[in-house]
Amino acid sequence: MNAEPEFYVVSKRKLAILFLSTFTLYILYWYYRNWDRYKDRHPEASRFGSTISPVPRAVFWMFFTHALFRKIKASGYGQPAIARWHSGWHATVLVALMLLANFIDVLVGGTAGDIASFASMFVLLPPFLMAQEKINLACGDPGGKGNARLSKANWAWVIMGGVLWGLVIAGVVSPGDI
Repeated sequence: MNAEPEFYVVSKRKLAILFLSTFTLYILYWYYRNWDRYKDRHPEASRFGSTISPVPRAVFWMFFTHALFRKIKASGYGQPAIARWHSGWHATVLVALMLLANFIDVLVGGTAGDIASFASMFVLLPPFLMAQEKINLACGDPGGKGNARLSKANWAWVIMGGVLWGLVIAGVVSPGDI
């Protein structure tokens, strides 16, 4: 039997750092890793109807969030915190928030639109952290200690993200064109 967990275990702190420093792009990797782990642990799923690979599931994550959350719930159903979790509602709220964030980003222009885009990251983070909490519980690592440290690659993303954050903030607060 595979010793790897069924889903992608990561500490909530590390998830938050990478989520914010990459302007939410880390979520593509997060979805990919969750679907990849699930596929590795459930090879029968590929033979019986689930032929979509982890890459398109990550790219088109909004269409696969409900399925992922259902699988997480089924995996950890014996644990009271997961059994009580309304995974369908959670997935719906997460997808709705992302659609709303994208809608606002398109409709609201200028500095107000930029500020709304930044704010949306902080609105989207808690639902992802809650989902990660359920994943970690289902995989027997409630604190995500097995993947809590930032690797060198993670630090590279954090540093690049920090530079980009600085440039974006400078652009938003600058009095005129740069």
